[in-house]
Amino acid sequence: MKFYVEDRKNQKKVYDILNIFFDHEEIIYDEEADLRILEDRITYGGKDITYDKRDLKKDLYDLFVNLTGYESPRGYLTGSKPSKLLKQMNLGEIKEKYRLSDRKIKLLGEVREEQGKLAFNSEDFSIYINIPFCPTRCDYCSYPTLVGANHDKGEYIDKLIYEMENIDLPRELDAIYIGGGTPSYLKANDLSRLLDAINKRFTYKEFTFEAGREDTLDRKKIEILKESGVQRISLNPQTFNTDIAKMAGRPYNLDHFLKIYEKAYDLGFIINTDFIVGLVGEDSELFKKNFEILKRLRPHNLTFHTLSIKVGSKYFERSQRSKSINPKVISQAIENFTKSQAYKPYYLYRQKNIISNLENIGYHRNDTPQRYNMIINDELENVIGLGMNANSKLMDGTKYRNARNLRDYYEKLDEEIDSKNNIINGYSRSIRRNYGN
Repeated sequence: MKFYVEDRKNQKKVYDILNIFFDHEEIIYDEEADLRILEDRITYGGKDITYDKRDLKKDLYDLFVNLTGYESPRGYLTGSKPSKLLKQMNLGEIKEKYRLSDRKIKLLGEVREEQGKLAFNSEDFSIYINIPFCPTRCDYCSYPTLVGANHDKGEYIDKLIYEMENIDLPRELDAIYIGGGTPSYLKANDLSRLLDAINKRFTYKEFTFEAGREDTLDRKKIEILKESGVQRISLNPQTFNTDIAKMAGRPYNLDHFLKIYEKAYDLGFIINTDFIVGLVGEDSELFKKNFEILKRLRPHNLTFHTLSIKVGSKYFERSQRSKSINPKVISQAIENFTKSQAYKPYYLYRQKNIISNLENIGYHRNDTPQRYNMIINDELENVIGLGMNANSKLMDGTKYRNARNLRDYYEKLDEEIDSKNNIINGYSRSIRRNYGN
């Protein structure tokens, strides 16, 4: 699908709406396109349509609903964090303005209800620790990971511990999340050193470790995690259809995954499993086969991510995308399964270029929602990132990102520590002034 926008400031708005109706196609800006959004009208298929400049997205959405007959379950709501709207509008107002379906409005209400059960303090801190190593790169991945066995992971852990020991954070944290990359790709000794350093430096309410790939896990590593105070782990097959996983560059041994899962369950971890809606080759009916195994495993948390085609991924480079995802079928199937298994939605967010105008939804059962997911996605507390390419964001809006590559991270580490300490201490002084302490 090609489009032209006279006012380039509106280019993203137009792209977001076209992505609802033409996400199986490549959507590109072209001055010779048939669809033209001009200063005072939209021209398409030989017709001129006037539009309200204040409601371009709505008018363009209505145009393509009339042309295609398709109505998105999420209407023309395209922002990355729909739950934020609940701070500005009630559910009825959101439904009326953005044309959301009754099911999606109900979903937003359920997320709000689950989040309301937990207390957060906007002055508290959590940390994200980035482990940027992976054994291979999945075809849908665009993160700046370091692939293969030739990187000195021990040196990285040395630098990470140094950064951790020199950051001016309070000892008591809300949540700790170790992600990546593939944190479980670390050797057992490096893993133990990192976890020991964390426990010497901090206390915490919640500690989560992303152990996403079964090919990096064994019983010893799982036991190290448990002995070191990790409470929650993510075991992420992305799909139980192993042929689809192999096509996405993520081959794995299902039998080994199930053994690792059983070991983690027996040790008492709260387990999350991630799945991706829209992997190339996995249509709506094939995706639903994942529920057969999930019904047996019943992890405490489930996250359904909708594929986002990102620059830097092999999917993007090859212009690959799923051509057979029916958003209404997928949404209904996930809803049916989660309700039948007593899961409740507790966080929701979207990403740029997400397919079919869907969303990423986290579910929990038996009162096991993950605090960190809510903190980071709904910006409820301060988060400090440690490690290469890690992001920090404070509640006053201040942001900081560590160096994006390993060389710069090593060379600029003291500078980055000083910069983060300045923003942390500046924030703390501001809080004390505001509250007279």
